[in-house]
Amino acid sequence: MTQSGDHLDNRQVERLLREALNHLVRNDFPAAEHFLGTILSVRPTEADALHLFGQMRRVQKRFGEAEEYYCRTLAIQPSRPEVHYHLGQLYHVQGRLDEAIASLREAVRLKPNFTEAHLELGFAFSKKQDFQNAENAYREVLRLQPNLLSAKQALSATLIGLGRHKEAETIARAALAQAPRDPRWHAALKHNLGISLSEQQRYEEAIHAFDDVQALAPDLPLADYNRANTLQSMGRISEAETAYARAISRDPLDYKAHRALNELLYRMERPEFLDSYDVAAKAHPESAELFAEKGKLLLLSGRYEEACENFARTLKLAPDHAVARDGLGSALTRLGRFSQAAGEYEILLARHPSDVDVRCNFVESLLRAGDTKKGIEIAEETLTLAPYNQLTLALWGTAMRQSGDVREEELNNYEEFVQVCDLDPPEGFSDMESFNRALNAYLDRLHWDRREHINQTSRMGTKTAGKLFGANHNLVEGLKKRIDDAVSTYIAHLKESEAHPLHARRTREFLYSGSWSTRLSDHGFHTNHVHPKGWISSAYYVSVPDTAGDETAKQGWLKFGEPSFNAQISEPVRRVVQPAPGRLVLFPSYMWHGTMPFQSQQTRTSIAFDVIPALANSG
Repeated sequence: MTQSGDHLDNRQVERLLREALNHLVRNDFPAAEHFLGTILSVRPTEADALHLFGQMRRVQKRFGEAEEYYCRTLAIQPSRPEVHYHLGQLYHVQGRLDEAIASLREAVRLKPNFTEAHLELGFAFSKKQDFQNAENAYREVLRLQPNLLSAKQALSATLIGLGRHKEAETIARAALAQAPRDPRWHAALKHNLGISLSEQQRYEEAIHAFDDVQALAPDLPLADYNRANTLQSMGRISEAETAYARAISRDPLDYKAHRALNELLYRMERPEFLDSYDVAAKAHPESAELFAEKGKLLLLSGRYEEACENFARTLKLAPDHAVARDGLGSALTRLGRFSQAAGEYEILLARHPSDVDVRCNFVESLLRAGDTKKGIEIAEETLTLAPYNQLTLALWGTAMRQSGDVREEELNNYEEFVQVCDLDPPEGFSDMESFNRALNAYLDRLHWDRREHINQTSRMGTKTAGKLFGANHNLVEGLKKRIDDAVSTYIAHLKESEAHPLHARRTREFLYSGSWSTRLSDHGFHTNHVHPKGWISSAYYVSVPDTAGDETAKQGWLKFGEPSFNAQISEPVRRVVQPAPGRLVLFPSYMWHGTMPFQSQQTRTSIAFDVIPALANSG
């Protein structure tokens, strides 16, 4: 063989490839590169050598070169599933998820029984939080390889993402029964089991699972965070704080733990609120995300100038950080600097024209500034992208009110769409007074915060954690049966119309997407808001202060129509409803609503929920 490379026969190429692979396995990159270079100097289109070169560059983290070699391979042999698979892995590790998914789908199209490619496809969908497609990929893996633990572990996590916590528990327990003695496997599966139990409000069982996780693998990512979430749901606040802090000490860039810890500190009125971000930033001044995350909490707590500073610092480190630019626009809007805010949103929309959240924030900024015409234009464009987005509908209605457009009356129709009914006592109770007294005593145990959540609408009040419905408490489930009937009646009276966003989602079957209790104290109220994740929303009154009986002062009354910001509308409140124990109020989720403040030493306790159509394609 001539090393100068004027000829290589197939046997010589195969020998050089084997030599290159042997050296690559030993991480002897110079030797591997020598053998591969020898082949390509003579046969520049030798696909196996190009592919192996791509593999080497990926191991070396020279991702741009690796991609080039893979693409050169596929240009010569486009039907090689393993090359599409490796290219998909490369895109995945770079966070280029759409490209990863496309490559991996091509790999499994070419080789339908390609287990590893199906598994990697599931991982990519999971990272994108497309849990339904992730589940499909993992199910296919398990069809091909029924006992593959990595697929079972990933499937249980995906089912948690889909909210199917009992199924996740079943998968995790079955996998634990077959798992080898490797503590890492047991820890990962126990971790998923703990989350699924916690989401089912089986908190003591969840804590036992998390304790096992810590004994098996003390440094498992997210274990402290999820244990802290469970402790917080149990009202064990000091322990939850410690667990969040431990998660951050292990990973100062654990943004979820930072967020949860600081939200907790805010509710507990602790002076350490936001300190964890400052400590982490000293060690990681290059982390744009730390400043963006701190900026979001500053924005929510009304510290707008500081929020601007943190978002600006984020953008200096990462000019394309969309969340920071959106946050900067929102902070500037609240400071009344509308032209600057508009400039930020114009940049964002040019880069992210389909981002509905950005569009909604821009519309609000425009309406605050009095630019009704452009507000309506962008709101209506946004509705073509997301016809049932509840905040967009609310903002569209506000813009129409600003312009005197009569379509707003049809959209909101406060007299018809706000329905009030006084429920009958649940089974086992002769009157609502005794039922609500017992229910209020139960809710006492769930209202352990000192103040409102930073991202909630209550002021001088608290909110329960987790979902109230489905926790198998007799009083709540008895009330839910009465509520089921009332919601069914409300839906039955809706018209059949594809032209109206409330009527168009009409379906007999429905689900509760969220349920909770709020309790307001002296001077408490709810700020004006909508329910973005609902279709039909609610207020059920468990107890109200005596001052609510004054029909002139209307303290603590529910109000409709007034936006969450000064929209320069005369007489913004369109309807008010008097609260009374046992009373249920139902209304569209996109309808602005809030409450009047009240003065009393008695508390005002209510239960709220959001209803959505049961059909997946209905909203």
